[in-house]
Amino acid sequence: MKQLVLLSLLVLLSLQELFAQANNDIITNVSVVEFKGVMDSLKGEILVDLRTPEELKQGKIPGATVIDYFGADFEPALQKLDKGKVYLLYCAGGGRSGDTAELMSKMGFKKVYNLEPGFNGWVKQKMPVEK
Repeated sequence: MKQLVLLSLLVLLSLQELFAQANNDIITNVSVVEFKGVMDSLKGEILVDLRTPEELKQGKIPGATVIDYFGADFEPALQKLDKGKVYLLYCAGGGRSGDTAELMSKMGFKKVYNLEPGFNGWVKQKMPVEK
């Protein structure tokens, strides 16, 4: 009986590791410089700003589509997106965009980049902002 429990535990841990590896292929957490590099190198990617209307008063990364993380239509808006496209996500500090990347992975999206330091890190690096 102990061997069966141990074997079951090992199988579960292996499956968890496989899922984590697959998830890592979908989500890439990047720095400001890496995020800008992805923006410059890809064609057809979709840049998504997950901040609130109040936060948007600080400006946004040029070309970004806004989906308010706290808005009532947040998940329906994600569901309308093309799952086969590449998405670049950011919020103020990287938390909401990281959570959204995880959600998008579970929803079947193929590739998502998360700006780890968020918009605040973007501004700190003196990257372009539109008001």
